[in-house]
Amino acid sequence: MSGQGIKNIINDKQKLKKVTETAFKAVDIDGSGYLEKNELEQVMINVASDIGVEKPTKEEVDEVLKELDENGDGKLSMEEFQVLIEQVLEMMSNAQGQK
Repeated sequence: MSGQGIKNIINDKQKLKKVTETAFKAVDIDGSGYLEKNELEQVMINVASDIGVEKPTKEEVDEVLKELDENGDGKLSMEEFQVLIEQVLEMMSNAQGQK
């Protein structure tokens, strides 16, 4: 996907919501409607593997969860997860712009 295509998703709230919902359902292994720490960790491991970097430490997973978990319940709602999706899309867009 081009950098412009990614920007279009970021700027179109409906498209962003659809991307978030699709990704969320794919990683919400137990179907609880929330991402628990183990599910977030698996997402981070998969992304790290896909981009060729070391898998995250437990501390890094804890830090991401703490940063995104706005209500402090120890899990991510779809809305909280969308913040992560936006960050990842921004990084992808920026990386595309550097090529």
